[in-house]
Amino acid sequence: MKTLLLTGALLLATSTANAIEWKASCNSDYTNWFGKYTFEVKKGEVGGCKSDKIKQSYPIQSWDWSERSEVKSRGHLGLGKYVWSSTIDITRNCKPAWRNTIFQIHAGGHLTNPPSWFGINEHNQFRTVHNIMYNNDSTSVPDSPFELRAEFDITKRSVKVDYYVNDKFVVSTKDNQGPYKDLFMKFGIYRVNANCDIKQTYTNVNFKRVK
Repeated sequence: MKTLLLTGALLLATSTANAIEWKASCNSDYTNWFGKYTFEVKKGEVGGCKSDKIKQSYPIQSWDWSERSEVKSRGHLGLGKYVWSSTIDITRNCKPAWRNTIFQIHAGGHLTNPPSWFGINEHNQFRTVHNIMYNNDSTSVPDSPFELRAEFDITKRSVKVDYYVNDKFVVSTKDNQGPYKDLFMKFGIYRVNANCDIKQTYTNVNFKRVK
């Protein structure tokens, strides 16, 4: 599958991206059909970032590679308050990967945690960069497509994000490692220790500055 960039489609579906442009992250393959972003990754398919090829070991888990199919925003985010949202449909026929990141606010860097990310753990629960949230019914991933909304506030010293699923508040994250120079967003598939192939579709992608 080759990256499909449809300029005409983007012009006809401006509401889906709210004037922001998205490009492949680390040469990821994906499709964009009139604002419908589709990402597919096969089990064992190593991602295109340099860090995806590096074995990583931690006290609770380790992996030999990372799998990836993502887009990233062009340019960098300035100080202010923003909202990103999308309807996400996930198709897989197995237990979830140990970690699958579905949205990120990143600051670049090699093998470093981004200021915030939201994803899914192996128990099919939502998790973030700061916690794993095991055995909490309120954070279970819905069986049907769901809306994810990230409301974030960027200051010189911090990035605070409130995450909502189907309009219900789930969790907040806050990073105090600023100042930040190169903040940008990413969405798609970024996972480790997967159990099968996966497909994720993002529709109604919206992004706006609110303050």
